[in-house]
Amino acid sequence: MRPIAVLIALLSLLGMGLVLNPDIDAAEPTPSKLLPTEQENAAEKFFSALEASLAEKYFDARRRPVVRVAVFDFTDGKGNGVGAGKELAEKITRRLHRQSQFEVVSQGKLQRYLAMNGMNTMGKMDASAFSSFRRRVNILDPENGIQAMVTGEVQKGMSRNLRVMASILNFEAPLAAFELENNLLDARQVQAEIPYPTEKALQEATEVIVPALSRSLKEGRLVVLANTRGNHLLVTPQIQAFGVETPFPWEKAPYVMVLGKEEVTMPGQIKVGLDHLVLSPLEFRKDSAERLEYSFLHGKFGTNEIYFDELVPAQEYELLTSFLDLKTNETYSDQAKIQVHPGATTVAVLSFYVPSEKERIRNKQVPGIQIYQLFGKTLEFLPKR
Repeated sequence: MRPIAVLIALLSLLGMGLVLNPDIDAAEPTPSKLLPTEQENAAEKFFSALEASLAEKYFDARRRPVVRVAVFDFTDGKGNGVGAGKELAEKITRRLHRQSQFEVVSQGKLQRYLAMNGMNTMGKMDASAFSSFRRRVNILDPENGIQAMVTGEVQKGMSRNLRVMASILNFEAPLAAFELENNLLDARQVQAEIPYPTEKALQEATEVIVPALSRSLKEGRLVVLANTRGNHLLVTPQIQAFGVETPFPWEKAPYVMVLGKEEVTMPGQIKVGLDHLVLSPLEFRKDSAERLEYSFLHGKFGTNEIYFDELVPAQEYELLTSFLDLKTNETYSDQAKIQVHPGATTVAVLSFYVPSEKERIRNKQVPGIQIYQLFGKTLEFLPKR
């Protein structure tokens, strides 16, 4: 009987152990969510302060229920992109994305805005540089909708701290002569000291990952004219007198292009694009200064619409255009590379030819698009008196 008694005793002990083990495990500290580090606490305070400043300045439930924000990677004091600056911008972007009152500009568009200004990083800007940057963005992406722009600098602070200085710039604020002369920007500053756990971590956070490159992009004037009445544009011999190294030879060219005399019909659904832009005919007041200049150009080139007239970076642009032949319901399209030169004006002339049914049958005429470009070493059209 003793072996049986021993066996029963052992089983009893095992049973107790099985019962006791859960209690013992429960008594042990289980892994839980770690408390925020000093670095995370400081970063959270910075992000919260920046969001609060954005909302206080720009958010209005009635007039502006959604604030569109451009968040550029933060840089060091020399405009170089650094690891911590990129990380901070990405975290700001993610946090704003999660809030319904904010809309954030895509990274692809931000890179395009930098490129059109000859930059690859967003360093500190004065009023003049900001005005130039904003003007080009508004010209080449007029539907950008940006209301606030967030930029910033990161530098090593005391001990193992990262000093962060963020700027919230009003992208819509007027910049007149007074503001430019006195370097006045409508901006808010948010600063923070974020401690890093080790000197090595701080060193890695401030290492350059994108060296600053900035090149001055000289500008030229680009004007896009169009004849949308359906006629051919006939080129006169005077077109040979135009060149990028000489002013417009108006005295030698009473007419550069003239309308053909064919029987035509109006083109439908005309579309004109310039790189990423969708262009529409410009409208202007009857008493505006542009009216005289544009009337002069229409007389010289046989056109009737102005689709674009701006100072833009001197480079090559893709011009695309199309129209619908209402007779056959066919779409005709064409494209061309348009070159803008520094300190000169490029005139791109479009003509949409849509022959009448009689012209198609009798003279075998077919619809089509003509694209011409001419140059003049000046930014003005009207001849000086």
